[in-house]
Amino acid sequence: MAVEEINAKGGIHGRKLELIVEDTAYQQNKAAQAGDKLLRKDKVFALMGPLGTPTNMVTMPRALKSNVLNVFPLSAAREMYEPFHPLKFAMFTPYDDQMRSAVKYFVEEKGVKKIGVLYQDDDFGKNVLNGCEIQAKEMGLPEVVKTNFKRGSKDFSSQIAKLKSAGVELVCLGTIIGETIGSMATAKKIGYDATFVVSSAGYVPENVILAKGLTEGLYGTGQTSIPYYEDASAEVKTWMDAYQKRFDKTAVLQSIAGYDLMHVFGIALEKAGKDLTAEKVAKALESIKEYKTIFDSAPISFGEDDHLGPDPRNSTKLFQVQGPKWKFIKNVSY
Repeated sequence: MAVEEINAKGGIHGRKLELIVEDTAYQQNKAAQAGDKLLRKDKVFALMGPLGTPTNMVTMPRALKSNVLNVFPLSAAREMYEPFHPLKFAMFTPYDDQMRSAVKYFVEEKGVKKIGVLYQDDDFGKNVLNGCEIQAKEMGLPEVVKTNFKRGSKDFSSQIAKLKSAGVELVCLGTIIGETIGSMATAKKIGYDATFVVSSAGYVPENVILAKGLTEGLYGTGQTSIPYYEDASAEVKTWMDAYQKRFDKTAVLQSIAGYDLMHVFGIALEKAGKDLTAEKVAKALESIKEYKTIFDSAPISFGEDDHLGPDPRNSTKLFQVQGPKWKFIKNVSY
C-alpha cells in the first residue's frame, strides 16, 4: 500500500519502486533460500522489513556482504542494529529494553519480588531473558527463574510447573502466538495465577482473537497501539478505511509496521538524490530526526553512530488484554 502510494506520486525521482515478496515461513532454511533468490536472482536494492529474529540472522549477513541494505526488520532483537554496520537499521524498541521497563513497572507499582522467564530457545527468546535478568539484578531481586522451549512446542506443563513451584509472581514471556496462548492455558488449568507479560512479539491481535479468553489479563509491551477503529483518530480512521478498501481486511498492528517502515525508507530514498547507492541512502536515513507518524508510535531518529530509531529507555508502552481488546495502561521506562 505504501509502495503504491509512493509510485502514484511519481515514485522516487521519477523511478518506480518494485516490491518483491518471498515467504520464509519463519524457518531458517527457507529464509536462506528466499534470501539467496532475492539477492542473487532479483538483485534487490534493500531487504525491507524482513520478519523474525532467527530468519534475519540467516539473511542479514548475506545482504550486508552483498552491500545490500537490511532495513527495519520486523524483529526487536538487539542484533538488528548491533554490532554497528553502515547498512543495517532498526525501528523497533529492543526486546530486552521492553522487558527492563516492564519489570521495573511491576516491581515498583505492583510489589512483585520474584520473576521468572519462559522463553523460546533462540536469539529472540534470549533477548527477552537478558532484559529481565539485567533489570532484576539492578533492582536487587533474587535470581530470575528461567525455563525455555523449542520453537513450535505445544506442551508447557513442565515449564509452568517449575515457575509455579518456585513461587514466581511475574512471568516474562519470550513467546509469540501459539506459545503465549498455550502457556497461559496451562497456567489457568493448574490454577497458577501469576502475572504474565509478553514482549511486542506477542503483543498482537491474534493473542486475543485466537485465545478465546485464555489470555485475559495478559500484559504486553510495544511502541505502537493496536488500531481499533472505534478508538482511532479521524486521520487513522481514514487510513484504516483505505486499507480496508485496498485489501478487504481490517488493518492490524503489523499493517502499521509495514506501512510506516516503507514510508520512512521512501523519505530516505528521496533525500539520497537521483544517483542512488546503498551508502547514500544510509546517510539519508542517518539524517532523519524525530520523525512522527499518524499513529501513536514513538518518534524515530537516527544518527551516524546510532541506527536504532526509537529511544530504547523511553519508548515502551504497556497494554493489557481486557475482554476483546488490548487496552493501553501507561508508558513505562527504566
